[in-house]
Amino acid sequence: NLIMGKFFPILQPILTILFIFIACIVYGLSLFLSFVFFNYMAEQSELLNINLRFLIYGISLALSFFIFGISLIILVGLIVRFLPIKTKPGMYKLNSIETIKWGICGAFLKLVNLTFLDFITPTFLNILYFRLIGTKIGKNVQINSININDPWLLEIGDDTVIGGSASINCHTVESGKLKLEKVKIGNNCTIGAKSLIWPGCEIGDNSVLAARSVMKKNTKIGSREIWKGDPAINIRVRK
Repeated sequence: NLIMGKFFPILQPILTILFIFIACIVYGLSLFLSFVFFNYMAEQSELLNINLRFLIYGISLALSFFIFGISLIILVGLIVRFLPIKTKPGMYKLNSIETIKWGICGAFLKLVNLTFLDFITPTFLNILYFRLIGTKIGKNVQINSININDPWLLEIGDDTVIGGSASINCHTVESGKLKLEKVKIGNNCTIGAKSLIWPGCEIGDNSVLAARSVMKKNTKIGSREIWKGDPAINIRVRK
């Protein structure tokens, strides 16, 4: 720890520069099939009149974007799934190896979040992506938000809906340390739009967190309960 503390101010910019090159490789690999497809369509339309050719170019370019995005979520998903960079729940010094791994993992996820995730939310493709990166997701789940930090620490049961722009956060920084905790959401739950769930929270089966509500750290919601407010409190039990 003493060695890490001494060299961390030097290590951080080095890792940042290194990751920029890695990000370029990831984006480049994801773009490869897009360029192959677009080039093929351009060659096939060479003999058409100019207006029809431009129409094909436009449609092909749009399709190329989605080919890039799907390639990206698969590639990043596989990287995060198989590289040992997903930090486990616990408390870590900010200049520790585990915190560096957490930062690298988050940087890979941002490559998707900032370019493509919004376009496939909510669809089966974002469910595929979250499962690839380690989120435990049940059947018939809808996730209508990209605001999920540390998704490998999230568990969602069957038939649950995460509302639009809801935020789920599995980490905090406290007293100069990174703290990671799991968030568990049960079966047949509804998480309202623009609500906020903090680390360590658990929501029982058949429960509701109302829109714009805030669950404080380590809050436990029982089964069939409806919570609302900032901070969220139990307002009634579902029949």
